[in-house]
Amino acid sequence: MVGNNIARVYATALFDAAREKDIQEQLQEELGFVVELFSTNEDFRSYMTSPSFSKNVKKNFVEKVFSGNLSEYIVNFLFVLIENDRQSGLPGINTVFGDLLNELNGRMKVEVVSVSKLDSEILENIKHTLKNKFNKDIIIDEKTDDGILGGVIIRAGDLVIDGSLFESLKKIRYNLLNSKVRSEAAYEN
Repeated sequence: MVGNNIARVYATALFDAAREKDIQEQLQEELGFVVELFSTNEDFRSYMTSPSFSKNVKKNFVEKVFSGNLSEYIVNFLFVLIENDRQSGLPGINTVFGDLLNELNGRMKVEVVSVSKLDSEILENIKHTLKNKFNKDIIIDEKTDDGILGGVIIRAGDLVIDGSLFESLKKIRYNLLNSKVRSEAAYEN
């Protein structure tokens, strides 16, 4: 939870600066590039998060590698992260920045989890229903998970609709165990 709050503070600060210059999309793309590099390149991630290198050494590295290739906003933002030892928060910051951008543009990212890929008609139905509910354009991130056994789980913001077979079985089990306790109590009398 603390990590999410820190990511929100940094992402909001960058987003507010981007809004002043109307460069939110550009900064999202640049931040996404840095995060992709951070997430996929072990050497880069280790270097940026290692306590063995001083903050000044890391800032010089960032300036040499990214100046001229990325905007001064992102380079300066990386300097701030380095100064405050928050480089490891880059993925979370990028996620929050994207959420803020989606909010500004009237979009909402929705995760749909099922056992296998859903039919496009079902996805369109989910998209249409959620668009009417939230009054936003819906971006579906479809995932598969054979652990849910069947059905669908939909996560939209703080709303979670769990229509999975696994969750239904858990509820049935709970109800059966609960009714057993009550029936034993009734037979004791």
